[in-house]
Amino acid sequence: MDTTASGTTAQHEVWHRPFVKDHQRWCDDFVLELRLRDVPGPVIGDRLAEVEAHCTDTGESPDEAFGDPREYAHQLGQDRSPELTAGVWRVALVAALQIVALLVGTSAAFSWARGEELSYNVVQLVAVALLAALLLALPVLLRPLVARPWAVGVPLALLTTAAGVGSAAAGRLDLPALVTLPPAAVAVALFVVVVVLAVLEHRELTADDDQVTSPLAPTPGASAGPGRGHLAALLPAVLVPLAYVVLAVLPWVLP
Repeated sequence: MDTTASGTTAQHEVWHRPFVKDHQRWCDDFVLELRLRDVPGPVIGDRLAEVEAHCTDTGESPDEAFGDPREYAHQLGQDRSPELTAGVWRVALVAALQIVALLVGTSAAFSWARGEELSYNVVQLVAVALLAALLLALPVLLRPLVARPWAVGVPLALLTTAAGVGSAAAGRLDLPALVTLPPAAVAVALFVVVVVLAVLEHRELTADDDQVTSPLAPTPGASAGPGRGHLAALLPAVLVPLAYVVLAVLPWVLP
């Protein structure tokens, strides 16, 4: 099936289609598996259109016709998109920088509120580097994390928590500061960095050429609200800067 729209058929996101809504679990698992394989969104939409057309003709459900959605996605053997793979790593890099900027910036705001300098000793710097490395590794860890959430997710969560707790506890140790910075300048500058990174991340996640679109004609009367991809991409653009503001304001308003 062609991955481009015909001259009379406008591309639209699959999430608005009644078939996808009626078989949400199967379609979600199918899309997720293809996404994990770095298959482009329009190609995923084509494969879903084939499933929908077959089930409409035969009256079968996707489970009856194609079996387990992850196994069926594996059988398709779709090629990875080098551009999409690079995009995943760009998003991971931006997200890692965002989280590090959030942690350092809100820590600077805390020091600013207490009238202290912002300083980091060797243990704190290692903890921040470990956290950044874990965030950057998420594209590699995503597949095992989805397949075995407890076996992979729990150790990952423990390592992340240990990095955060270790950084906080190391501040109480009598270790020489390796880096000393003015907290006010750092808090303000890193907030600007977080906002800029949020905009870049949102633009990367909402690239028009990677939405999961359907080549089938829109169903009459179907809702056409914002797609799931747009809503999911909006969350980091809003939540991370908002979290920065909340955490930065807390030391000023709490005794």
